[in-house]
Amino acid sequence: MKRFLALLFLFILVYGVASGQIFRYRLSANSGMFLGEVGKPEATPPVKNSHPGSEEFSAVYKPGVELEIMSPVIPDFELGLQFGYSNFAGQTPTPPLYNFFLSRFNPLPDNYKYPDEALIYDTKILNILGTARFYILPFKSNMNIFFKLMSGVSFTGTDFTFENPVYRVEYDVGVLHSRGTKNSDYPKKAAFTGGLGLGTTYRLSDKLDIYFDATTSLINSDIVNGVPNYNYISTDGQSTMERTNSWAAVAQASIGLTYSAIPDRRYNKSNFTRSSRVNKNLFNRKKGGKSFSKRRR
Repeated sequence: MKRFLALLFLFILVYGVASGQIFRYRLSANSGMFLGEVGKPEATPPVKNSHPGSEEFSAVYKPGVELEIMSPVIPDFELGLQFGYSNFAGQTPTPPLYNFFLSRFNPLPDNYKYPDEALIYDTKILNILGTARFYILPFKSNMNIFFKLMSGVSFTGTDFTFENPVYRVEYDVGVLHSRGTKNSDYPKKAAFTGGLGLGTTYRLSDKLDIYFDATTSLINSDIVNGVPNYNYISTDGQSTMERTNSWAAVAQASIGLTYSAIPDRRYNKSNFTRSSRVNKNLFNRKKGGKSFSKRRR
């Protein structure tokens, strides 16, 4: 985590000094939820013990943070680089019959394969994402609606265990499964991520905008909900549990502020300012004594 923050600070410093005149910066808080896993489901054993009252995890909302550096390309399109920290968590009073509990990695006693106590998971994800934003509708003079695309890599870490610490002591397990946290010797798992969403900006001043977006993403990791996936494999009468991956679907909302030396997302004659005048040779080329922006009227 410290190494990630150090690299992030260095990146911001270099780009801020080199090209601060044409970049915009966004700082947002976020919160989200795990929606489910897509793709082929796990192969389950032909017979499972009954587990009455079992329920899927319900979301527990925890805060995260995002920092994005954006650069306008054309009036209604901009590219960015987004660094994010997301926290997905959930709880269930009586867990389903996960294949994980039949694997050799289940830390519970052999005579207690399917726990019926309340379980929780707490997943922390670090993201490095490339973003593209299309401004599709000027809703009002100070408000714009945009469509957002993003893709990159997510570093996923999770803890999956009993909600009541008493059972962690009783079964001497600490956590049922862990990856990329202080309870694990393994680093966070890197996974490809892609998503899309909608959002809006509201102009407060020449330098500040309120920013809001809602996105859905797919993360190529089976541990976003804390529980690793296993397929049941039967060969010549011998049964085994084989680890398998899947795509996790998540939803997230972000709200924050955007700061810019460029007062508006649009480069045009009505909003050239100190920052854009420095670079006006790129956007205000002259032809026959008339500026490019005036010729477009």
